[in-house]
Amino acid sequence: MLLSILTLPACGISSDYRNIKPKYEVRNAPIPVPKPRSKPASIINRASDAPVVKTPSAIAAEYRVRRGDTVYGVARRHGLDAQQIIRANGLRAPYVLRPGDRLQLPVPAYHMVRRGETSYGISRQYAVSLTSLVRLNGLKPPYRLEIGQRLKIPGHTSPPANNAGPSPRGQKKAALPSPPPRQGSAFMWPLKGRVLSSYGPKAGGLHNDGINIRAKAGSAVRAAEAGIVVYSADGLKGYGNLILIRHSDGWVTAYAHNEELLVKRGDTVGRGQLIARSGNTGGVKEPQLHFEVRKGTTAVNPLKYLAAF
Repeated sequence: MLLSILTLPACGISSDYRNIKPKYEVRNAPIPVPKPRSKPASIINRASDAPVVKTPSAIAAEYRVRRGDTVYGVARRHGLDAQQIIRANGLRAPYVLRPGDRLQLPVPAYHMVRRGETSYGISRQYAVSLTSLVRLNGLKPPYRLEIGQRLKIPGHTSPPANNAGPSPRGQKKAALPSPPPRQGSAFMWPLKGRVLSSYGPKAGGLHNDGINIRAKAGSAVRAAEAGIVVYSADGLKGYGNLILIRHSDGWVTAYAHNEELLVKRGDTVGRGQLIARSGNTGGVKEPQLHFEVRKGTTAVNPLKYLAAF
């Protein structure tokens, strides 16, 4: 959910982090959990006779909630991050959806085909022409689709690995040097401790894009690999003091909830270099480190890429 910082822009760490230190706790939820604004009535509407799709512009589409839907499930089907939907609709924890709710969905880079969908229907859903949709995806007549097939949406592409969108407020974009070569085959642990929250789906339709590691307040947080600091500030609600480091080959790591930041944007850091002191800033109560590993703009399970203790 940190995609918008990477000029990266960032844990920065599903896609757009602008407008993302609340002091509250959500049980069984991935940490950090940004605290959304109140739910705007103009976005959530339970009127059953409203159209399922309403796309007056290419900025957003609407989705009618079905029985069994979760925020995370809807996000995955539409190529979005759950936090994008939470912010766009002002949802509050535990993010329960009810059949008939209408969600505003930012137009994604791709659409995941579901049972019964057609090329024409999908083109109408995103207010694009059928011709441009089938041409972009190389579809041939009669334009048959398969369940689970990913279709690119014309005019809406994923940001490149070295530029995940605009920087958050207070951090202007600036040219940064290329990161130095990696110094190890696997990332090193930024600090040692018990994993409080693992990577993956969580209760309430949420998803943790990284892991949360228990730490004593003030513990040393070290760079998991050599790289360039692309963000070092507290501008993302829920993350507290956050550092994002870009590494070679399109990798990015994120370090959140720190008590003290010891590096600044533009600094070159080495593998194992001290970059912060752990704390409980942002949306957590006990000292810990939220750590993410991303390949380009895609979050991956850090445990699969970390060296053994």
